[in-house]
Amino acid sequence: MAVSKEEMTITLIILSVVFSVLSGISKAVMDLSEESKIKGNPLFWHKNKSWQNKWKNGDKKQGEKFWLSSTFFVAQTDAWHLFGTIMFYSYWISFTISGFIIGYNFTNKYYLFLLLIPYLSRAIFHVFYSYKILRK
Repeated sequence: MAVSKEEMTITLIILSVVFSVLSGISKAVMDLSEESKIKGNPLFWHKNKSWQNKWKNGDKKQGEKFWLSSTFFVAQTDAWHLFGTIMFYSYWISFTISGFIIGYNFTNKYYLFLLLIPYLSRAIFHVFYSYKILRK
C-alpha cells in the first residue's frame, strides 16, 4: 500500500511539531538547570555543581573523568549539556523537515503554518520555564 503525498506531508508536519516541542522543553530544562531551579539530583541537574562530573573526583587538575568527558562526550556528564544537545538537534530536525515540506514552493498551503514552528518552540519553552512543571 503506497502512502499518498498528502499523508506523508501530514506525517512530516506532526514530526516537525514534535521536534519543535522537544526543543522548547529542552531549552526550559537548560535554563532551569543554569539557575539551579530544577527538581532532581543537584550533581546532575544544577549546572553550577554538575560541571564537576567532567573531572576525576570533581577536580579539573586530575584530568577527565572518562575519555573525552570534557569535550565530545560532555552531554553524558550533566543535564545542561545533555539537553543542549537535544535542543540543538531537535530544532535542526524540525526545520529540516519543514524545508522538505515547503520544498522551496512558497505557494504550498502549509507554508504559513510552518513559519509558526519557531514560535511553537518558544511557547513551549515559556510554559515549561515559567510554570512549576519542572521547578523544585
